[in-house]
Parts: sequence; C-alpha cells; structure tokens
Amino acid sequence: MSEQPPIPEGLTTIRLAGVPEPFNLPWILALERRAFVRAKLEVKWHTVPQGTGEMCKMLREDQVDMAVLVTEGALRDMLMGSPTRIVTTLVDSPLTWGVHVGGVTTIKELTELRELPFAISRYNSGSHLMAMVYAKKNGRSLTDKDFIVVNDLAGAVEQAKSKHPALFLWEKSLTASYVDKGLFNRVDEITPDWPSFVVVAREAFLKDNSDAIARLMRVFRDQARGFNEKKSAVDIIAARYGMTAANAAEWKRTSKWNLDGTVDLNALVRVGDTLHQAGMLDEKPTHEVIARTLASLALSK
Repeated sequence: MSEQPPIPEGLTTIRLAGVPEPFNLPWILALERRAFVRAKLEVKWHTVPQGTGEMCKMLREDQVDMAVLVTEGALRDMLMGSPTRIVTTLVDSPLTWGVHVGGVTTIKELTELRELPFAISRYNSGSHLMAMVYAKKNGRSLTDKDFIVVNDLAGAVEQAKSKHPALFLWEKSLTASYVDKGLFNRVDEITPDWPSFVVVAREAFLKDNSDAIARLMRVFRDQARGFNEKKSAVDIIAARYGMTAANAAEWKRTSKWNLDGTVDLNALVRVGDTLHQAGMLDEKPTHEVIARTLASLALSK
C-alpha cells in the first residue's frame, strides 16, 4: 500500500464521528480523495458502530468536535442539556426501522410481542428512542427493565441467537441481509415523519470554526452529488456495506442526502412532540425551544 502524502500545515482539524453505514459514505469518499485537504481541512474520522448514544457521550466529553446522529437522539440530548447544536440535516429522507426478533424464535405475530424486552445499542440511541416510540404507538409503557444493551448490530445478532427473544429496531435496508440469512425475522416496521440524520457540533467548537464547518459541509454535498450520478453507485454501496445488489438499490432509491444545507424546523418540532408523547421528555418543547437547538450558521426552513 502506497504512503499517503503528508498533511499540509495550516489546516483546521475537525474530529468527526459517524456510524459505519452508507449514509456516511460521502465523508469516506472525501477522505480517500483528499477533498478535505483541498478545502484546508484535516478531518479525523471516528467510526462508532455503537451509534448515537455513544457519540452523544463523545461530544459531551470533548472526544470529537462534530458527529452525525439520528435526529431524534441528537434533539433529545440537546434538550437534556448537551452543549451541542444542529449544524444541518445530513439525510432528508426518513429512516424506516425494521422491528426484528431472532431467527431462532417462532414468533410471527404482533400479538406475541407484547411482553418482549427491546435490545438496544445504547441508551439515547436511535434503537432506544424508536423502541420507546414504537411501544407507545402500540399502547405499551417501558421501563429500564425492558431493555437489553447489546452495543451494536453485531451484538444484536449475537443476542438474536439466544433462547431469550427480544425485539430489535434497526434500519431496514441494513438488516435485510440478516433477514435473508434467517438471523432475524422482521415482524413489523415503523417510519417516522422526519429527516433521519443531522450533523451536530459542540458549541465550543462552533464558536471559532463556523467557516471551517461551512467548508466541511460543502465538501460533503459535492461528494454526495457526484456519487448520486455514478452508474456504479449501487455496486459500490453493496460492496462496501455487505448488502445485496437489490438491497443496495432499494437503499439508494429511498435515501436522499441533504444538498442545500437546510434544516426543517417544523420536522424537529414533530420530533420533540413525539419524544414527549413517548415519555422521553418531561415537557413538550415549544417551537422557540426547538429553534434554539440550531447553530447560528444553520439554514432553517
């Protein structure tokens, strides 16, 4: 493997975290192509398979400057006092969550799911928050005893092999291959009506680096536009993320990166309402409170 050329001096360093999923592919392509360096940025990418809950912790502990989080997890963490702000939406399309049980179980009907615990990656992760939303939708109230922390998708696969059934919510396209192999049975799905991912930054980092963040997002959007036009895009997604061509094509058809840098404030209000209804927020946040979660450079609509 050939050595990478040295990073030039005078670049702004940004520590950026995200899950190893195709939503974040434009970041990886930009790193491989040294597009960030050309924008006078040194991006240090952190892959965090544990998801949003773990990245919220990393942001609070100053381990990273920015992160790509599921929208509901990001918003709840801010409303609970995290010193972070939403910079922009990353993915405009909603996330369809598959509701799964292990392939070794005989459960097939929704009526059999009423008392099962939920396997989650972390508290305050997407899998945790959407489990709460899903339970509320089905007339069920959850407490801590109803959750099993499995860390990541690999941990959920191991839990699914046990004789103790649990429900597990994860992005539908990314679990499709596990369903095809019989490791999971998908018994239901839920699609919230809000954009799936946002980019957040620590307030302290935002204060002095708004221009660098704007350059960072321009690079991302340039890479996303270019990738959308590639005839080989589906094959690249399938190869990099272990998906079948059919599942990768479905993912690309239903997923839409944000290309104009805007944030749908009304959508965030819906997220706040849903989290409150599910018991994840003590008070229903007002429109004004939600608006304060946006960074000053965010373009709202």
